[in-house]
Amino acid sequence: MKDELERVIDAYSNENYLSGSILIEKDGEILLKKAYGEASMQLGIPNSIETKYHIASVTKMFIAAAVLKLEEQGLLDLKQKPSHYIASLENLHPEITLHHLLSHTSGLHDIYGENDLRLKMAQLNKEEGDFLTYLSHLEQQFTPGEKWDYSSTGFIIASYIMEEVTGLKFEQLLDHLFFKPLEMKNTGQDDPKNINIGRAYGHSIEDGKYINSKNDRLADVEAPGELYSTVGDLSTWCNAILNGSVLSEESIEKMFTPYHQTTISQNLKYGYGWFLGKDFRLVAGGTPGFKSEVWQYPEEKTNIIMLWNYEKVDSFELFGKIQPLLIKEKVQ
Repeated sequence: MKDELERVIDAYSNENYLSGSILIEKDGEILLKKAYGEASMQLGIPNSIETKYHIASVTKMFIAAAVLKLEEQGLLDLKQKPSHYIASLENLHPEITLHHLLSHTSGLHDIYGENDLRLKMAQLNKEEGDFLTYLSHLEQQFTPGEKWDYSSTGFIIASYIMEEVTGLKFEQLLDHLFFKPLEMKNTGQDDPKNINIGRAYGHSIEDGKYINSKNDRLADVEAPGELYSTVGDLSTWCNAILNGSVLSEESIEKMFTPYHQTTISQNLKYGYGWFLGKDFRLVAGGTPGFKSEVWQYPEEKTNIIMLWNYEKVDSFELFGKIQPLLIKEKVQ
């Protein structure tokens, strides 16, 4: 199987430019761990298995897990309103709870759906405005729980609440709860301004030429932010989820309960931080220059982790070519 997986991916790479790292494992055995393309086209530095990538919304699986961990510790309650923890959030819809924030059912407008977001954030910084206040005044699109609509706003607000109840900054909190205990030494909050040895540049293509992409539109905002990581660290995390070493059974059940049908696909529901299929779960992210996807088949104990620093990679097409080699179709 190892040779066949590599042959299929290499063949795809020959026809479609790949730049990033991929790790595939099943039942504790690594079947493929390989890097493609360049961490910096400009400097001619190749990607490696140890390359760090911006993982964008894959960060949401860590935020959800952290909220659940703090609930285990009695510091949070998913049924509580955000204003119970931060009084300035009292202007939010009175029916919004932490559950709604983590399940994309809050009805809060997605911050990434704001027109001219870079300009608005530059103006907010210039005026020394408060980002949490900005988030809390975004449009309420529907009654909480009424339907599902993807919104990063809820997860950012949840991160502020975690900072409030613990007295720790977002990165310190995740370090304390997960990264240090699991020895995930190559994962942390991604600030493009910092020198982060081994962190890839994001690439795109424009007018037929490869370019260095802009940073994430919230990169200059001082707030809980998205993470960088490696395929190796995400493998450690995925296996910790599978073996139950990071969360209680009750928390795992809450994370992977399908709370609502998504608008993305009839075959996908949503739990806390993860999309849920019939026999798999998925978390994905994308931002200028980067794409990241993690697929997990719990019954098969299989993880497929793809981190790309070229935003045009079609991970789902590639996944469709390798999935039949890994997962046996169940007879109905």
